[in-house]
Amino acid sequence: MGVSEALYIPSALALITDWHSGKSRSLAIGVHMTGLYVGQGLGGFGANLAHYFSWHYTFFALGLIGVVYSFVLMFLLYENPECSVKSRNTVAPGQKSESIWRGLGVVLGNWAFWIILFYFAVPSLPGWATKNWLPTLFSENLSLDMTAAGPMSTITISVSSFIGVICGGILSDRWAQRNVRGRIYTSAIGLSLTIPALLLLGFGHSVVGVVGAGLLFGVGFGIFDANNMPILCQFVSARYRATAYGIMNMTGVFAGAAVTQVLGSWTDGGNLGLGFALLGGIVAWRLLCNSRSCAHKQITYPKVLVLCL
Repeated sequence: MGVSEALYIPSALALITDWHSGKSRSLAIGVHMTGLYVGQGLGGFGANLAHYFSWHYTFFALGLIGVVYSFVLMFLLYENPECSVKSRNTVAPGQKSESIWRGLGVVLGNWAFWIILFYFAVPSLPGWATKNWLPTLFSENLSLDMTAAGPMSTITISVSSFIGVICGGILSDRWAQRNVRGRIYTSAIGLSLTIPALLLLGFGHSVVGVVGAGLLFGVGFGIFDANNMPILCQFVSARYRATAYGIMNMTGVFAGAAVTQVLGSWTDGGNLGLGFALLGGIVAWRLLCNSRSCAHKQITYPKVLVLCL
């Protein structure tokens, strides 16, 4: 599972950015992300399938769908010819292609990339927390059986995230045409919406409060998610975008593994809701500290990353 995702996500997003310029880039990434959210929503019914069949049958059936679909992708996907020509022209005749270490060196030597990487990791904490523990939180706070809490939580997040990535993509593309910082500002707006949502998820005990918080979080995180790769494209050349996003994805997964472990121990102690609320506090603290630190400085385009993300 980990290897398949690690191979797919960076190459898929880099392929999309090759085909879409700045005028449609965020929306194109957002449309792609809708597939992930729809799959996440349908995955919420896994507990229902396992209830009537078994977990073994459920995982086997879902895995088989992915294997079959991979053959469809192999025959229908192809590179943008213009980008492929540019990539070939960067290597002189008779010269060996650069190694992967060269690509890593270029990406890791870009200080702006480190800023993007750090602030990508912070929202990854609540992002993975909702993926892995939101059904449990719904079950505990609303006193629901997991067969009901699973679909309710995942559909809530997936539907709202679906809306968020589309709206965030459209807003970002239009804003970027008028202001070079438009994508960053759009991403910051989305991230700020997750703060009250996490607090309400942690402390809410009514259906309206918890589901409403889930909807707010999904919209905010969707707006943020649709703009990560487009923002990265503004600082990393097309040749190294897959490498850069692969590092970002790896960092996000590591952050997700850590928060999943911590929230698991908190769940055993009955403090899962408090853990979600604290995640909102972490995101708010980061935004507040960055705002204060940049308020007394002249903000240039790279520095605005620190303020907004």
